[in-house]
Amino acid sequence: MEIRKHTDVLIVGAGPSGLMMAAQMLRFGIQPMIIDAKRGPDRKSKAIAVHARSLELFRQIGLADKLLARGLHCYVARVKGRKYMLGKVDFSQIKASGTAFPFIHLVGQDNTEKILIDRLTKETCPVIWETRLISLRQDDKKAIVELIHNDTIQKWMCKWVIGADGADSDVRKLLGIPFEGKKYRGRFFFADVQVKGAQNHNIHFFLPKKSFLGVLPFSIKGRYRLVGLLPDEWSEKQDIQYADIKATIDKAFGFELPVSQCSWISTFILQRRLAEQFMRQRSFLIGDAAHVHSPVGGQGMNTGLQDAANLAWKLAGVVSGRMKPQVLQTYQQERKPVAEQAIRLSDRVFSLTIGMGSWLYPVRDFLLAKGLNYMGKTPQRLGNMFSKMAQLSINYRQTALAVHHATNRKIRAGDRVPFMHVYDEKAKIETDLHRWCEKAGFILLLLGTISPHHLRIFAQWVRQKYPREMHLYYLPYSPRNHQVFDAFEVKPQGTKIVLIRPDMYIGYINDMVNVSLIDTYMEEVMGWNFFRHLPEKP
Repeated sequence: MEIRKHTDVLIVGAGPSGLMMAAQMLRFGIQPMIIDAKRGPDRKSKAIAVHARSLELFRQIGLADKLLARGLHCYVARVKGRKYMLGKVDFSQIKASGTAFPFIHLVGQDNTEKILIDRLTKETCPVIWETRLISLRQDDKKAIVELIHNDTIQKWMCKWVIGADGADSDVRKLLGIPFEGKKYRGRFFFADVQVKGAQNHNIHFFLPKKSFLGVLPFSIKGRYRLVGLLPDEWSEKQDIQYADIKATIDKAFGFELPVSQCSWISTFILQRRLAEQFMRQRSFLIGDAAHVHSPVGGQGMNTGLQDAANLAWKLAGVVSGRMKPQVLQTYQQERKPVAEQAIRLSDRVFSLTIGMGSWLYPVRDFLLAKGLNYMGKTPQRLGNMFSKMAQLSINYRQTALAVHHATNRKIRAGDRVPFMHVYDEKAKIETDLHRWCEKAGFILLLLGTISPHHLRIFAQWVRQKYPREMHLYYLPYSPRNHQVFDAFEVKPQGTKIVLIRPDMYIGYINDMVNVSLIDTYMEEVMGWNFFRHLPEKP
C-alpha cells in the first residue's frame, strides 16, 4: 500500500545531530518530520564529551541545566607515557575562558538524546521509529522520498531533506555523494565499567608501548569509559568481553583495576572520511553523514551539533519565506572547512600518540612532555588550547555572511559572539550577552551613546520591519560595562551596531548607527524578503 503525504522538512536520523536539528527548527516555528530506522532511542552511552560550544547551544534552547545535572564536569587531563607521567592540562587555571562552561562535560550520549527527545515530544514533534528511507529523487523544486514503516511503503513529497543518519548514511548514498577517506591501523574498543570505590574525576591517557588507553569518568557513582587499542591477539575476534582487555588495562594502570561490572563493550575501526558535498539541490548532510574522524578530542558529536545549529536558522528562514534559498549555500561554505580542520587535528593527534613506529616512542614522550609543560605554564596558553578543543575559536570571517564595516580588530564579523557579563541598564539586572541571544531570531546590539529619540526610531523600525525576527538591545556606556566596550573597541562617546545571527555568530558590525545599513545587509547579504512573509508554495 502506498501513502502520499507532504512535509516541509524531513530529517533522517535521530542521533544528536538530527535531534538538535529538529529542536532548532521548532525554535524557529518550523515543524519538521524526523525518522529513524532504529526500534527506539539508543540505550548506549557512545559519545560522552560535550564541549563548551555545544553546551552554549543547549543553554540557548533552555536545556543546558538538564544536561549539566547528568554526568560530570572535568577540568584536568593527565597523560602518562611508557615509563613516567608526561604532564597534565588543568583548565581550572584559566582566568578568562570566554564561556559559561570552562570544562569538558562528560555525559552519555543516551542522556543527551533523551533530553532532546523529551523537548521534541513536548513540542508534539515525535520521532517516527522503525522507518527507513529507501529512495530519494529530487529537482530544484522538491524531493520525493519513499519510506518503509511496518512493511508499508509511504511516498512523501518534501521541500527539504536532512541526512543526519550517520557514517553509513542512506541519504548520502542515494544522493551519490562520494565519502572519501582512509582507515587507521588497528582495532579499538569502547567499554563502560563500574569501578569499586573510584572517586577520581580527572581524565587519564596512558601511552604504553604499542598501545593506548583513555579513561574518562562520566558518573559520580564510579562509572568510567575506557577506550583503547585492542591487543593484536584479539584484533580479529568479533565478540569481545572485558576479560579479553583486562590484562591491557591493568598493565596500563600498573595495578589490577577493581572493575565490578562492564555494562557495555564494543569494538570499532578508526577512520577519517569527508563528504565531497554537504548539500545537493534540496538535500543536506550533517554530522557523521558528512564527516567522521578519530574520537580523540571528542570532536565528532560536537561538530554535528553545530552543523545543525548553523543550518537550522537558514533553512527555517527559507521555509518561512523570509529568506531566499541562496543563503543555504553558505552552510557548506561555513561548515565544510570546520570539518576539514577537525579531521586534520584528530589526524595529527592520532599520528603523534598512536600512529608512529615503536622506535619513535621515546621521541613522542619527549615531545608530549615538552608540549604539555609549555601549555601549562600560562593561563593564556591553556585558554587558547581549551578554546580550540571546545570549538569556541571557530569563525566564519572569510565567508559571504560576514560583513565588517568597523575599525575594531579584536572582534570581527564572522566571530562567535563572546560570552561577557553585562549590566542591563533597562532591566537593572546582571546578565550576559549569550542570555540576550536566547530569543529566536537576530539580535541587534547597539553600543554607545544614542539619544532617546534615535532609540525610539530604532525600536519602531524593528517592530515594523522585523516584528518577530529581530530583537533590539541597547547598552550605553557605564563603568559596569566597560569590559564590553573594551572588547568591541568602543570609546565611551562612540557608537557601534552589532548584528548577531541566530546561531550566536556576528553577521555585521558597523561604527555608524543607521537603520538603512541593517536593511541593506539583510536584503543583499542575507537574502531577506521584505515583501514575502508567507511560506513558499510546495
